[in-house]
Amino acid sequence: MALPFEAAKGVSEKALGVKFPVLMRVVLPGLLATAVLYPTVAWSLRRLPAGSEVAWLRLAGFAVLVFILGALISTLSGEVYKVYEGRTLWPQRLFQWARGRQQARIQRLLRKADEARARSETARYNEIWYQLRLYPVDEKGDPEATYPTLLGNLLAGYEDYPRNRYGMDSIFFWPRIWLQLEKEKKDEIDSQWSVADGFLTLSVISVVGGALWIVQAGWSALDLATFHIPLDSPGWSAFAGLGWFVLGYFWYRLSLPFHRDNGEIYKSIFDVYRDKVLDMTQLRPQEKELWTATWAYLQYLVLKCPNCGNYNSPASEKCATCGIGLKELIRTWRSTGKLPL
Repeated sequence: MALPFEAAKGVSEKALGVKFPVLMRVVLPGLLATAVLYPTVAWSLRRLPAGSEVAWLRLAGFAVLVFILGALISTLSGEVYKVYEGRTLWPQRLFQWARGRQQARIQRLLRKADEARARSETARYNEIWYQLRLYPVDEKGDPEATYPTLLGNLLAGYEDYPRNRYGMDSIFFWPRIWLQLEKEKKDEIDSQWSVADGFLTLSVISVVGGALWIVQAGWSALDLATFHIPLDSPGWSAFAGLGWFVLGYFWYRLSLPFHRDNGEIYKSIFDVYRDKVLDMTQLRPQEKELWTATWAYLQYLVLKCPNCGNYNSPASEKCATCGIGLKELIRTWRSTGKLPL
């Protein structure tokens, strides 16, 4: 999959002059959203001056609209993932039912794996376990479904990897490891990850577009709509809306292999780069007190009394609260640079 990715990246950046992550996360979603909203878009563009001499104005207006829609949609990427994973907007009963279906799929795959192993069908056995490894594992190492969607389980599987292997909480340690990576490496990884992000965004745009087209067709059929509907026919608009739903599912399924590849990179980063945050496991003596004292001095120009804990001016000879002499402590601090604790 590396060669097609590199080829697409090269076309985007050299031929189109657009960085690949921007193409996947902004431009393509903006184009698809414009297609979903094309009656409104066409109406807006008709308001611009006509004529070949100002044709560029319509083109510029279209380009600006694509970028604005794409940029707005990209800001919702995190919420899109939450919905597709099954973390938000899922009623409890629907969540449990869908998760049960995912667990039933695991059991079917396990039975098929046992049958393939009994028949010495190595290729089939390996293919079945390729699918089973999409899921997270329980304490015994057996695959289990923890979310109602395949994407949710896939992401949970690689997000649980650092905890299962190293006891590291991925949510906490991931941004700290990411900050330690070289810029070139981060750009390369982000470019590859943008493919899965882009396809999932195209999926949600298609699903929302399908719902909009069907609702508009229904309003028009009931004579409730006073605006122009897609295709000028309620029947065809509703049929096209179903097509948008199918397209949304297509984009979703297409994103899954790329999400899996992203997960392997995610796990590899913890395998290879976790030593970048190893210093976090070695706290200095009295580190909490040291940082507190440093903050007090830099923020408020006061020193903490080591006896009672109250704060005093560096010019004080005695603590204003407990009366202990500070002259020697301050002299030591000025000569060594070590704050009194």
